[in-house]
Amino acid sequence: MDLIISDQHGGLVQAIEKHFQGATWQRCQTHFIRNILDAAPKYMQDALLEEIRGILHAPNKQTARLLLEQVLAKWEEKAPKAMQ
Repeated sequence: MDLIISDQHGGLVQAIEKHFQGATWQRCQTHFIRNILDAAPKYMQDALLEEIRGILHAPNKQTARLLLEQVLAKWEEKAPKAMQ
């Protein structure tokens, strides 16, 4: 197994590291987005969701990193918990 995708439950991540040595772990995008939106004020969630999707659907890593920096700069004061 090369890639395992799951939520960020600590016990699960530890079990993956122990039993699937050498496999890459990736956080589930659905859980990742849900956690960010839960930490953002309700009225900001739709706009923030669109920007997060833009990052996840970027054509390459360089574009994704640029978009991430822009999103962090835009939202860090408005929704600091969501940007942690």
